[in-house]
Amino acid sequence: MHNPNLPIALLLLGFFTIGPLHAGDCEPDDRQQAMLERVNDVRSEARQCGDEEFQATQPLAWSCRLEEAAEAHSRDMADNEFFSHTDADDVGVNDRVSDIGYDWMAVGENIAAGQADVATVIEGWLSSPGHCANIMSDEFTEMGAAVIEAEGSDYSPFWTQVFARPR
Repeated sequence: MHNPNLPIALLLLGFFTIGPLHAGDCEPDDRQQAMLERVNDVRSEARQCGDEEFQATQPLAWSCRLEEAAEAHSRDMADNEFFSHTDADDVGVNDRVSDIGYDWMAVGENIAAGQADVATVIEGWLSSPGHCANIMSDEFTEMGAAVIEAEGSDYSPFWTQVFARPR
């Protein structure tokens, strides 16, 4: 029941809990936590990504909703044995993130396949100018990520990292 003495903003906080390194009510697993920590370590120092120079920037918060979008894409790639930022229906990260109910101002995605651990996948992304730029972009304030193993796949495991800034 709506209490007229409570501002609408406080009522909305019941639906969206945002903390310094966590947004939502899920907890990242150990591998996801290691990825978040590594990404935030990288963001804490200036970095060259290809021809583009990035200053150190604020740490990202973990987002349950972005984790959900990342997991769905990694699972789709694993189940359907493909590797792409778009699915069979040409749906990309913008639509995937909107479809889970995340109202975003900025959104980006890194994908990888075949890397065995967080350190290897992060180093691969940092050596790619576009992936590195996503990691370093101060346009993003939140991140979610997932990795899905697919037995017998030529690409497994499938990694997806989704970045965004809520509206």
